[in-house]
Amino acid sequence: MLRSLKITNYALIERLELEWTEGLTAMTGETGSGKSIVLGALGLVLGDRAEVNAVRSGCPKCTVEGTFLTPDVTEDWLRQNDLEIWPELILRREVTEQGRSRAFVNDTPVNVAQLKAIGEMLVDMHGQDSTRLMLRRDYQIRWLDAIGNHPALLKKYQYTFQDFKIAQSNLKAIELERNKPQTDRDYLTYQLEELATLELATNDWDGLKEELQVLENSTAIQEQLNLCWKSLAGDSDEVSVLGAWSQGKKALNQAAVLHPALGQIADRMESLDIEIKDLILDIENAAENVESNPERLQQLQRSFHEFQRISLKHQVETAAELIGLETSIQEQLDQSTDLEGAYQKALEKLEEHQTKLLSTGTELMMSRRDAAQNLESEVLRHLVQMKMPDSVIRFELSPGNEPDALGIERVQLLFSANPGSKMAALEHVASGGEKSRLMLAFKASQTTNGLPTIILDEIDTGVSGDVADKMAKMMRQMAKNQQVIAITHLPQVAAKAEQHYQVAKHVKEDITRTQVTALTGEERILEIAALLSGATISEAAKANAVALLQQT
Repeated sequence: MLRSLKITNYALIERLELEWTEGLTAMTGETGSGKSIVLGALGLVLGDRAEVNAVRSGCPKCTVEGTFLTPDVTEDWLRQNDLEIWPELILRREVTEQGRSRAFVNDTPVNVAQLKAIGEMLVDMHGQDSTRLMLRRDYQIRWLDAIGNHPALLKKYQYTFQDFKIAQSNLKAIELERNKPQTDRDYLTYQLEELATLELATNDWDGLKEELQVLENSTAIQEQLNLCWKSLAGDSDEVSVLGAWSQGKKALNQAAVLHPALGQIADRMESLDIEIKDLILDIENAAENVESNPERLQQLQRSFHEFQRISLKHQVETAAELIGLETSIQEQLDQSTDLEGAYQKALEKLEEHQTKLLSTGTELMMSRRDAAQNLESEVLRHLVQMKMPDSVIRFELSPGNEPDALGIERVQLLFSANPGSKMAALEHVASGGEKSRLMLAFKASQTTNGLPTIILDEIDTGVSGDVADKMAKMMRQMAKNQQVIAITHLPQVAAKAEQHYQVAKHVKEDITRTQVTALTGEERILEIAALLSGATISEAAKANAVALLQQT
């Protein structure tokens, strides 16, 4: 259930912190006072789309934070998403004035899709236009699945549908390949033959590149090595590093005869003498081994020119990437050589999955029909309580044209409100007030299977008098199984609530703010009286308000 909602700089709300209790909560206020703003803030923290105008004018960002008791159903989801499990579940949403949004679950950043996923496990939000959802097939099927005894069968259908769609996609891909003109396969063959000229599997292109660099610069390399050798060894009539080294070593040895402590230094110099002579010899050999080979140079230059041309053509840089491309082209050609066989196999596979899908879907449809009968009975029972005793409602489920992720069936909701009236599609025969009562009856039928919290935004629109009282009692009954928050204009609903918030708009210093006040005692009596009589509150209205409160 929802424990608290903290709102900062959202729309007309500067700062607001609301605490919520179990049972039924009523939110009342004049039209335009900001009740929808509070719901908008809650929707934001549940993963609704963030709008730039959500941020209060003149503020850099808005923040909404909702705290919930952590229901068991969310714990597996939290583990799967590597999120911490706390005694309370804290969802937070921040939106900047530029429209950028950040979301958090238990202080860990998440994406909006994750926020929406967990939000759907916490709150069933019935908006002012939600009566239209009764006419939608997906919504009707969710009702049936919520009370149906077929969760394993539903999961089996969903997996079977996934396999069916994969098989369908595979067949389509093969059909596209099969319908390609022969010139496409000829071009693939040409590309493969072109890549084969590079002998990618046998040539060490990194080594060849190094060899090419040496051949292209052989003269310069040889000149530098000879210069180095002369500087170190030189000719007999030139001063060289090796000659200077020999003179130095001789002088050090003579000094060591006179000063024995220098013997260690002389030994070190002797060991380095060997290393220097080896180094000079290696440089001399390296200079002799570097030779120009114009024929080999031309051969490598031609090979690398071709390598670069083909690499540029395919927009790659390395031999490894060209090898991967060669493998891919070969696989495409291998597939194209047996397209007919692959097509027949894919077609058989699709038919196999389609048969399984229709079988599982039919089984699921039959189970949904059983659930529909139970739901019809529950809804009619609640409609009787709301003074619609002669109503008849029926779900008609029949195979559709094309299976989808929800199932194989079409769904039509038929309704009749009066005795002797022919049943017809709900959208053609139900009035606004009847649809409101129907929606509440559906919600009341699912309280034991529903989410921890339900928001009813003016679900009582279009009703009054005794019907309003019956609807209020039903909301109170629903609140025994789940937290119910009702936005209402009906005094009967407000009086039945265990918690009552008033939403009002105030203007101060040319700045408009929405404020929410918890009502108790005399304040609550006055608010209910205002709902009864309007702006001018009579003593009779106050007496009626007291009477309504005493009826709870």
